[in-house]
Amino acid sequence: MPDPLSTEERQLYQEQLDLVSSSLREDPDNAELISLQRDLTELLGMAEEHAKQATKQPSPPPPPPSEKWSRDAHPAFKKGDTQPEEKEEPVVHYRTNDIVQAKWLSGDKAFYPAQIMGITGSDKAPVYSVKFKGYDNIENLRAKDLRPMTNKRKADAPAAAPSPTVATPPAPGVVSSAGATVYPDAKRETQNQADSPKPPKAKKIKANKELEAGKSKWQDFNNKSKFGKKSKKESMFRVPQGVNSRVGFTGSGQAMRKDPTRSRHVYQINEDND
Repeated sequence: MPDPLSTEERQLYQEQLDLVSSSLREDPDNAELISLQRDLTELLGMAEEHAKQATKQPSPPPPPPSEKWSRDAHPAFKKGDTQPEEKEEPVVHYRTNDIVQAKWLSGDKAFYPAQIMGITGSDKAPVYSVKFKGYDNIENLRAKDLRPMTNKRKADAPAAAPSPTVATPPAPGVVSSAGATVYPDAKRETQNQADSPKPPKAKKIKANKELEAGKSKWQDFNNKSKFGKKSKKESMFRVPQGVNSRVGFTGSGQAMRKDPTRSRHVYQINEDND
């Protein structure tokens, strides 16, 4: 148990006690100094008693010496206890629209041909959304529940397929760097789709009704514009259309005014005498 007061603290309290004792000699009736002297004396007494008890306590025994030879430390006995390390299988990464063998988790837990519709999750733990052939339901599977398609097939023990058209599932595929091969049924379906008759192309039909409606509107507008024109009466102040035309009244009985002819005036002396 450690000492509650260090050596410096005890020395400081001792000096304070001596100072209080000298002050009491001058003023022995001071109650505050008497109380302070009593507290310092009790504190120093407790510290000395604690130090004496600490010296009386025996020291803890030393630890036993370690054995030079130990059965547990010997390498010959460690080999039997070690467990074989489990090797992690490499993760195969598939792509969207790949045809693979997928485990039917919601059914009989067997592998059947399926197509990868989407990929989610992380690169280390991808989640594949697969759709089994002949079914519309989609299941989310891990990479361990998928196998690449191979050309090899088991001749014995055909598995029960969820669809009667699906052939026996192939053996587990070997992981390789090549991409997944296309299932033969998929090729057959694409070939059947190519051989099937294509629907006739829609012919371009002219909008005859719209054209006729536009024509009728234009004809109505043209007819209205013709009828809207009122025949103007001939005005008496009208101007003929000719180049040498002159302004005059029509129907007044007078002929059209003619412009005076321009001639050169010859000045004569006899005109002044007259």
